[in-house]
Amino acid sequence: MPECQKILIVGAGIGGLCTAIALARIGVEVEVIDIKPDNAVAGVGWGLRTNGLRALREIGLLEDTLAIGFPTPPLAYHDRQGRHVVDIPYGRQFDGMPNNVQLPRTGFLEMASARAREYGCAIRMATTAVDIEQDDAGVSVEFSDGSAGRYDLVIGFDGINSSIRGYLFGDRYTPVRSGGVAWRAPVAAPATLKGALFCHGFGGKVGFVPLAGGMMYVIVTHFEAGRPRHNRAAFPQIMHRVAREMMGDSPFMAEAIDSLLDATNVAYTPLDTVMVPYPWHCGRVMIMGDAAHAMTPYLGSGAAMAIEDGVVFAELLQSGDALYDVQTRFMAQRYPRVKTIWDTSLQMMHEEFDSATPEALDRRLAHLVNEEPAALDYVHRILESPY
Repeated sequence: MPECQKILIVGAGIGGLCTAIALARIGVEVEVIDIKPDNAVAGVGWGLRTNGLRALREIGLLEDTLAIGFPTPPLAYHDRQGRHVVDIPYGRQFDGMPNNVQLPRTGFLEMASARAREYGCAIRMATTAVDIEQDDAGVSVEFSDGSAGRYDLVIGFDGINSSIRGYLFGDRYTPVRSGGVAWRAPVAAPATLKGALFCHGFGGKVGFVPLAGGMMYVIVTHFEAGRPRHNRAAFPQIMHRVAREMMGDSPFMAEAIDSLLDATNVAYTPLDTVMVPYPWHCGRVMIMGDAAHAMTPYLGSGAAMAIEDGVVFAELLQSGDALYDVQTRFMAQRYPRVKTIWDTSLQMMHEEFDSATPEALDRRLAHLVNEEPAALDYVHRILESPY
């Protein structure tokens, strides 16, 4: 029987909900809180590769995920004029699963929330922890709604600006600017778009990623100096302008780019990072997911790493060993894998941005053809290995 019989998870995002399900499946009483009033989050869509799908299969979510997802063919890179450059696969396929699925973020959160409740998890939105006190036997938590609870363990899945990380470490591991930003928006997809299509322009890329239901999300990534405070009401116009500057006067995908002017859900995300070194725990309080290792999205693995965290921890907890021993084995198993993906993802972002001049862009396109496939094959083999 697991030593921890009652666990509080702070954060009802992808990692927090999947961890709640993984723990509930082994008999743990789980409560989940989130400061947000609901899961109607910006962010549009997200991708999950073989390793993430494998983790979802272990907690019984694979079929539900595939039902709302869009399996994608290899990633097609084009230049600004629309000339095909190279197709880059998402790795190999295993056990009949696709090697990459694009998913609606809100749809997944709604599905995972429903499944968590079916397993008996209590989920409270618009609630946060305002005081945490731990001793050798457990953790006492006071909540923003005036209630309180006692738990064997508290796990922070509360994102890059984690309050639980702050409780553990103060301001030692605050988010660090990577220099990159991402714009994302859902718009209607052209009938000709069958898979993810990225156009590499000056200093970044414009991507078009199909979703279910005739939609796609457009993503624009680029370097941005400083930390400008953009007017949210102008997000559609700013995203459109950045995409057009990157593509120049090329007519390729011009209609799709112009549709951004009418987008109603544009998300702007500075690609800040966090990498907390060993350990991610102190006593009976832990952090996982973006609270411990927020990474750039260049390997589509931030959410997958968070899901893996929860699945691995639940598996180790079943041993019945002392919590500290479980935490130590968890760190030994997770840290090297996560750090490798974190480092590689950051490196790939900087390589993409090193394309701001015609000469640099030519070098970047040659790299995509001659070097990128082998580099990604190495990463895919890491992702495909046991976690």
